[in-house]
Amino acid sequence: MRRLSVEITDTEQVRMRNLLPWGISSKLMRILLLQTLDLVEQHGPIVLGAILSGKLSSLDVLLHKEDK
Repeated sequence: MRRLSVEITDTEQVRMRNLLPWGISSKLMRILLLQTLDLVEQHGPIVLGAILSGKLSSLDVLLHKEDK
């Protein structure tokens, strides 16, 4: 399996350490990456623009699924 390195600030690292149970961050990041790739395959690169601009969040995707 390959590794992915992501730069985060000290503040983000403290939040992650305080909010995520020990040992799940790697699995969580992998799942988020796979779900993002699925969205891009389904809807095209507009998904990337929406995420990067802050117009689409994980919560938006979750709420949309609950409405169905």
